[in-house]
Amino acid sequence: MTASDHSQTLVVAQHTFRLLTHVQTIDGTNDQTVEWWELRDASDHVLYRQTYGIAIENDSFAETTSISASALNTSQGGGILIHGYDLPSAPGSGGWVQLFGFRYGRDKYGVDSSLFGSFGPPIMVDGEFLDIGTDPARTPPPVPSGVTVTVMHDVLKFRLWTGNFNIVYPVLINWITGRLEPAWRCLESTSKGTVNRCSYAISVDEAARQDKPTFVRLFPEPDDGFKPNHVIVQPQSKIEYLEARVPVGWNQNAGSIYFSFDGDKWLKVRIDGQEGWIHAQEDFDAVGLPESG
Repeated sequence: MTASDHSQTLVVAQHTFRLLTHVQTIDGTNDQTVEWWELRDASDHVLYRQTYGIAIENDSFAETTSISASALNTSQGGGILIHGYDLPSAPGSGGWVQLFGFRYGRDKYGVDSSLFGSFGPPIMVDGEFLDIGTDPARTPPPVPSGVTVTVMHDVLKFRLWTGNFNIVYPVLINWITGRLEPAWRCLESTSKGTVNRCSYAISVDEAARQDKPTFVRLFPEPDDGFKPNHVIVQPQSKIEYLEARVPVGWNQNAGSIYFSFDGDKWLKVRIDGQEGWIHAQEDFDAVGLPESG
């Protein structure tokens, strides 16, 4: 094997950082993996280090890891996003990400370098990281005149698989506490009691439409305590996928943050102009969203 070091320079809030990756390559091949990586400051002090084991099977690495990084600078804060991808990986996996940043946001991050650090362990997800955005639903509350209130609204957006479709799941960057947390926590009253679920934008790559007429049960609300309407679905029917109402479980320990679909899912659709909610598997099949994965 041959070892080599690769360096990437990143600038955040006028501070310079360097991602150093130590890569092992099997001689005579393109098979390579990261053995360790470090995030260093402008003085070359190691701020964070992660090491991986290496195993060789049949003249190739049993597992490989690739690492890259990108700087992020928003209206509220700044940091570095480490991107990791492991092979082999679970189907649908888009790798993992880990955020490093300055606590207390723009008020202090350009002044005090000691406030820079990890905002938590790597995020593992059945899906993939999409991009960085803002949550328009997070607005300042009413306050007396002359009082300024800052609401954290920067989010990391992930595509998350539910078994029938993807949702876009936001993770809040809390620049004040230096942590990542669920952007939304929603309690909803239903005929079965209170449930913890939120509404999310959805993503459908390709619908598997049926070639013969069928029907769905459209509920007026995402609650099977209501009476549904039976709506015919023709092969030529226009079907629009509007939003999803699903519970997502958030789990965090010292090694990782992991969140996944967890429970009963509802999907709002519009079929030839008629809107309603579905949640049974036969109804998902009827609108071209069979279960997989």
